[in-house]
Order: sequence, then C-alpha cells, then structure tokens
Amino acid sequence: MKKTTLLLLSAAGISLTLLFFNSCLKPTHSAAHADGFPKVYRSVLDLKARMATVALEDSFWVAYDAKDGGLYKVWQDGVLFDGPVFTTAHGPQPTSKGASWVESADLDPWRLVSKSGEYNPEVQYRGHSIDGHGVSFQYELKDEHGQVITITETPEVVTNKYGVKGLKRTFHADHVPTGTEVVLNTWINSVRNDRDVETNGKLTWTDRKTRLFDWAYILEGSAKLTLNSGGNTDYTLWFYPKPTMVKEVEKTDEAAIHPGLALLERSDCKTCHNETVKTIGPAYVKVAEKYPFSNEMVEQLSQKVIKGGAGVWGDQAMTAHPDLMIADARKMVSWILSLDGEDAPEEPGTEEVDVTSLKAAPGHGPIINLYKAESSLDAFPGIDEDQVPVYSSVVPVVHFEGKILPDELKNNIFARFSGTLHVREEKNYVFRLISDDGSILTMDGNVLIDHDGPHGAEAKDAEIILKAGDHPFTVDYYQGGGDASLSFQWLPYGESAFSVVPPDVITHDSADLQTARPYVPVSERENSFPGDSLPLKDVHPAFDLATIRPSSFEPKVGGMDFLPDGKLVVSTWDPEGSIYVLDHIAESVAQGNPELVTVKRIAKGLAEPLGVKVVEGEIYVLQKQELTHLIDHNGDGMIDEYRTVCNGWRVSANFHEFAFGLVYKDGYFYGTLATAINPGGASTKPQIPDRGKVVRISKADGSFSFIASGLRTPNGIGIDGKGEIFVADNQGDWLPSSKILHIVEGEWYGSRSVDFEGTANLKEKPPVVWLPQDEIGNSPSQPATLDVGPYQGQMIHGEVTHGGIKRVFTEVVNGQIQGCVFRFTQGLESGVNRLVWGPDGALYIGGVGNPGNWSHMGKNWYGLQRMAYNGNSVFEMLAVRAKSNGMEIEFTEPLKTNEGNNAAEYLIQQWKYVPTENYGGPKVDKENLAIRSVRVSPDRKRVFLELPGMKEGHVVYVRLKKNFVSAEEHRIWSTEAWYNLNQIPAGQLIQ
Repeated sequence: MKKTTLLLLSAAGISLTLLFFNSCLKPTHSAAHADGFPKVYRSVLDLKARMATVALEDSFWVAYDAKDGGLYKVWQDGVLFDGPVFTTAHGPQPTSKGASWVESADLDPWRLVSKSGEYNPEVQYRGHSIDGHGVSFQYELKDEHGQVITITETPEVVTNKYGVKGLKRTFHADHVPTGTEVVLNTWINSVRNDRDVETNGKLTWTDRKTRLFDWAYILEGSAKLTLNSGGNTDYTLWFYPKPTMVKEVEKTDEAAIHPGLALLERSDCKTCHNETVKTIGPAYVKVAEKYPFSNEMVEQLSQKVIKGGAGVWGDQAMTAHPDLMIADARKMVSWILSLDGEDAPEEPGTEEVDVTSLKAAPGHGPIINLYKAESSLDAFPGIDEDQVPVYSSVVPVVHFEGKILPDELKNNIFARFSGTLHVREEKNYVFRLISDDGSILTMDGNVLIDHDGPHGAEAKDAEIILKAGDHPFTVDYYQGGGDASLSFQWLPYGESAFSVVPPDVITHDSADLQTARPYVPVSERENSFPGDSLPLKDVHPAFDLATIRPSSFEPKVGGMDFLPDGKLVVSTWDPEGSIYVLDHIAESVAQGNPELVTVKRIAKGLAEPLGVKVVEGEIYVLQKQELTHLIDHNGDGMIDEYRTVCNGWRVSANFHEFAFGLVYKDGYFYGTLATAINPGGASTKPQIPDRGKVVRISKADGSFSFIASGLRTPNGIGIDGKGEIFVADNQGDWLPSSKILHIVEGEWYGSRSVDFEGTANLKEKPPVVWLPQDEIGNSPSQPATLDVGPYQGQMIHGEVTHGGIKRVFTEVVNGQIQGCVFRFTQGLESGVNRLVWGPDGALYIGGVGNPGNWSHMGKNWYGLQRMAYNGNSVFEMLAVRAKSNGMEIEFTEPLKTNEGNNAAEYLIQQWKYVPTENYGGPKVDKENLAIRSVRVSPDRKRVFLELPGMKEGHVVYVRLKKNFVSAEEHRIWSTEAWYNLNQIPAGQLIQ
C-alpha cells in the first residue's frame, strides 16, 4: 500500500475508510508456487511442538497445529529459525517474528453437532499436499459412532484491487453422516467490520468486541463456522494492513530489553507475579520499593528465588527454582529492583591480581597433574587410576593464560588441580571458573560448576553455602586447540569483586604428587602405531572407499535407504529438511568420478528427518514429531503428499527431543525417542512420559505402542540378520558410558530421567557392549549387520564424535546376548551417523556434524561414502569369547610361530560402571587380572587366557601389548577389545 494512499484515507474520514476495507470488492488471488511459494516448514514454533508453518508469500505466513488441525497464527514478518539444525545453537527453537493478524487462543477447534448435541471429535492430522492449487491440509474427525469424516483445508492469500490482503480458507468435508454438522471454532482479529469477514457457510459470533487501534476501530472475537454439507465452504478475513496482535515483548528489539526481563518472560514467574498488580505473589514494583538496590540484596533475593520459601508477603510459599543459574537469578532480581527508579549498583568485577608474584607457603596451594591426550579433545576425558601424568607439581593458584608447558603440550591436554579449601566462617560463596576450553569444579565430592566443552574464555558461576572447615575440591581442565586459559575465582558474601582463590586458603595432600613421565610423541615411540591404544587413521584394508556425492552436494545425513531400482534415498538433518534421490552411483564408482552422481531433491520442509525406510517401493520418513508417508501421485518424481502415518506420542518444544530411526519388519516400523535435555547435557526436569522409549508403529493403521524404555539419546536403531533389534544409546546422566543394547519387549534400559520414582525398583537389562568413553566410543549411531568375509554374523555401528565405524562380536550366554567391541575403520570424511547396505553389496555411510561434541573433530559436518569389501585378508582379532575360566581370542589369520605364548604380551583389566544422576561416570572396581596360563590352539588362530578373578557385570579389557604378526607376515590391525561380561558361561572350562 502506498504511503500517499494512507494519508488520503486518514483525511477522508471514516466512511471512505470503511469502503476501502470492504471485502465485497473483487479480489485477485496469489498464484500457487509463484516465486517458489507456498513453502511449508515442519518444526517447533513459539514453543509449540507440532506445527506446520507456511509462507504463502514473502510477507504472508500461516501456521497450523499439526496435531489437531487448528490455525494458530497469521502474520507477515516470518520466522526466526533458530536451534541446532538451523544455527547450530543448542537450546533455542524457531519463533515467529513481529505482530500477527490472527493468533488463536485455543488449538482444539473442531466440533461435531448431532442429535446428542455438540461434542469434541477425535482428531487425526493427516498431513499436507502441494499441487497447482497451493498447499492443502488434511484432517480426520472420528464421530461418536466411530465413523471417519475427512476434512481438506486450503489456505491462500487474496488481494483486492486496493492492495488489501486477506486469508481465504477453503474447506471440503467428505463422509459426513446424515444429521451431523461439522463446526470450526475460529478466532477473528485485525478486521475492521463485519464486511471484512466473508463466508458462504454459517458463521455465528460467540464473542465480539471492538477496540481503538491507531486511528481505526478493530473488530475481534471468536465465532463458530458451520461447514456446508455439500461442496466447499469458503471463509475469508480481510486484514487491516497493520497486524494488531502485538507481542508483549518484541523479540526484534532485543537490545532494548533488560536481560532480566527477557529471562522472566521465559520463566514461570509470571504465573504468580505481575509488574504492578498483586496476584498470588507481590507486584514487582512493591518488591522494588521495599528493598534497596545493592549487590548484597541482589545476592540475598537471588538465593531466595532459587531456594523458595515463605516470607513477609504472606503464607503462600514461593516455588523453589533449584535448576536456575545464580547468574540468571541475579539478572531477574536486578530488573525487579530497578522498577522504582533506583540506580543499579556497580557490578562486582574481578580484582586485578599479579598472580606471578604469588608464592605459596609450604603445604599450601593446589597440586596440578597434567596429562597428554593422543587424539583431539572436545570434552574432559576423565582420568584413569593407571594414567601417568607428564607433569606434576604444586602451584600457588589455579590461574594462567596462554600455554602451560612447551609447544608440544599446548594442545589436547587435560589436567586436574586438587586441594583442600579452608573456610573460616559459614556463609555464601559464589565460585567462578573462567576457561578456554572446558573446566569442571567439584567441591566436597559434588560437581558445582560444569563448564565442559569447547569454547572461548568464558565465565560460569555457581553459589553455595559452605560451613566453616575443610572442603576438598578439584578443578578439571582440558585444552583442545587454540588459546588456553583457566582461572578459579570466588566472591565471598560481603565482598564487592571476584578474586582468584588465594594460596593461603588452599592446602594439598603431598600424596597427590605423582612421578611424571616425560611426554614422547607417538611418532617417536617404539612399536607404537594407530590401533594400539590410539585411534585408527586409515580405511580398513579389506574395503575400498569411494566418495559418492558430487562436490556441490554436502548432505548432513539423517537417514538412508534404497529404492527397488537401486537409487539411494537420503534425508538431511539441515534447515531444509529435505529428501534426495541419488542415481548413477555405479558409474561414478567405476570411473572414480563422484561428479557423475545425479542428485534430485524430491521433498523438503521436514522437521529434522533422522530416519528413512523404503517399504514396497514407498518412502517413509521419521520426522521429529511424526512418521510420514511420502507420496508421488502424478509420477513426476516429486512428492505431492506428506501423509501422516502416526503422531500419537507426546512431545515438547525441547531441542533435544529427537526421533531416531528407521527400521521395519513384519508390518511395523521401529524408532526411538530421545529425552529432553538442557543446553550442556543435563536432563530436563520434568520429562514427558513418552520420552526415552522404543516406539513400534503399524504400517496398516498408524497405531503405535512403546516396547522398551529407559533410553536417553538412542541415535541409531538396526536389525540384525536374525530379526533382532539393536539400539545405540549415548552417554549422559544415568549412562556412565555409551552402549549398544539388544531391545527386548518390556525391558527397561537404565535411564531414570523420565520417571525417577517409578523406575526405582525396575531391573535394568544390561547392554550387549559398553563403549568406554573416548576409548572406543563417544556418540554411537546406527547399528547394522556385517555379513562379508570372515565377519559373517557380526555387527557394526557408526560413531559421530569418536569417528569411524566399530565392530561388535556377539554371543549368547545363558540365553542373553553379550559381546565384544573392536576398532574397525577410520579414514572417513565425517562423523558417521547412518549406515545401510546397498543392493550392490557395498556399505553406504552417511555423515553429520554440529558444534560441541556432535561431530568428529577435524572432519566435515557432512558426508556420503561407500565402502566395498575387496576380499583382502586383514590380521586382527575376529572374536573374543567368554569361557568359564577365562577369555578366548580368535584371530582372522594364524599367529606366526612362537607368537602369542607369553602372558607378559597381554594386558587384561576389568571394571564395572555404576549409573548415577551425574553426567557419565568413572570406571568402578577397576583392577588388572593376572593371567594364570596361555594356550595357543593347534591351528594357531585361537589363544585362551586363563583368568582367575573374572567378575560378572564387568567389562573385560583385552590389549595385545606386543605388535603381533601373523603366519602371512601381516601386522595386527588393532590391539584392543572390550568384552562386556554380563554373565560367565557355565560348563565351558578350557583345560
């Protein structure tokens, strides 16, 4: 609309204004697919979990609830697409921008009216279609007798000759029983008068009012629209040019918003408090008038916000907020205390201290033990009992900038500072860690600050009341690459600024000083090679690797499967949420030219599609909130209909509630549902009950059930050659390390984050294998079968963060599957997210990546490769089997004469894992096992190690300490194996 036209109307008076907005003027319609419109996005929106958001034009957006078919919002300013898949930020989700023309107060809009009265039908959202008419949504309404009524809704933008825009919704109802009416509850906003509401159905206002907006009166309210029993029902709202439903806090002007107010707006505080009016709790302005705006008062009130409790405002106790960070509480309290106009106190800073001049008295200051990692670090790896530091010393304080040691130790190091803090009086202490990269403060055995992960020099605080006396502490630190810094600071109550914790309040135990071993680079070590307590570097020699994506195609692979004609289907975990079909792979491999591969996008706008399965030639995709059938009606190779098969499980808007899949057998799809977490990894509290489960979905009717529970981040599900289902779950709280699980219906797998009390007496089904963190796993992904060469009947799984592919040998002991995991291959272009065997007998590998520990360091965040078995014999451990009195190692080739007979050439350890609410966990009950005897089989392909003292429920670690050579003069490929000894087999003594 031109500015001059607006000025003319303003001067012309109300009568001309009404004429201008009269919807009876002949409209023009937006052409479907003009400039690529409509564009449909399935994602979270405005903290609503299941949404279908449509850009009908650049400045005309609509959003529907993809659970029960309600129109949520109509607006013009688009969407801030935020979150891991859009901006790599772990935490936020997409939000609409700006004011809206319509925003529904209720997302349960459908009603049926029959002789028995008006009632809510059972509603099933059935997806959307895109064709020459634009986008259409489909719903099914089940009436009181079980009969299904189908509704099709087509929204489009209409524009009259004056440029006024409106939303036209066209409905068509099929299979409506005689005597039944279909009614839509609808909300009307941003219109001028009754003539701006147009329908050929029956519209009955249920609530209406007018309010003055700028220079015009606006009509708004709610109504019931009864659909026509035959034919279409058209319903159009002609909108006032400026949307009238304005957000309370406009997100586009974040710089003008106090950070404390922004936090309050996202919290539950507004359920009990109002800025100016007393509700359940006091008005914020009254709190500001009562208390002085000082640092001391901010600290006192912040502590009360976190702890909760009753006070001077009445008997109603304030809810505790134990998960609220003290820094955020301070921001919220500071905004409240500013409401009476009082100036903010000076922020507590950090006192400048020349730490180089600090000296520690004898017995004072912490001890540092520093270690060198052989691989890239992006998290603190933990310290084993038998690890030897490269540096051990007493230091006056925990504070440094720049490198700690010489250049060869400037990257990929980890350290533990340990000591005892002496507190002279009981009071509040705010501790601060500033680190680049990660750091963790543990006080009195409890983690107080978890600042782990790769980041620049950033501060993280925590507050605690310490009693007078001694408090043992550790500060764990790691440095991956780039700059290095660490500072351990405190702010005792009553002080005005943070300061480095001084040496006079820290003592140490001299027993923590260790004999350091000078660091020797791997390249200079005798007999050292990749695969020997180090990650592999190359592709497994029994396979040939080829990249099968043209250079312009960089897929973050969420799922893969093959069509009957041999074409590869790939879903991508990226902002577009697309499905691609790849062809001419065989030609590209034969000619060594990935540019020959053709890539065609056939679908887009999916919500984080992390699983694809082709069944009877049809493509099914597991989105974040639903299983969807992709249908090409006209045979042009493009998807016309995104039909919802099942969306019955419960979800929230949490960024971590992924749905992983997808496998199929005997008429059912299987996928896994991740739990919600807070940014940083801790589980969200409370959880939705449906999370952390394996879901089974009927292909026939979309019904679903949960068959197993107790999972956390089960990024990968696979079926072996016997039809057994396996899942890879990722480390976190209640998961001391990652693991591979055999899924048995009705079993519980250990995570208590979803139902802490209800799982108290459940018996955990142990994993097939544990994947010790950062040794053989970090973020395991999809399991798959391995049925080539000598590995027939074994299993493999991908690894996103540790990288490569791992191999798993399994055996049945006392009716339960348990086994052993080996290194298998590296040398790939990205962290491995998905695996699928092609009709050509080759293994197809899909890669992915994201910041933090969601990628393989130094690799691409995308990838698509093919590994084909070439028949080469590779000397390695083929299997490790449990016997009643020891472990038997089987090799792929015979040992060379005189190899393998000496017990000193083997290292055997055992330990167990104990799940706790802490993130991850240490090796418990760790010990070396003495080898009583060694026996090599006559064919020299098996070695039995007699091991007194083996314990059930423990991991048995096997390492070949010598670089064994085979009879074919091949050097061992990898020297380590991790066997999960859930049970010791009975009656299998080897003498």
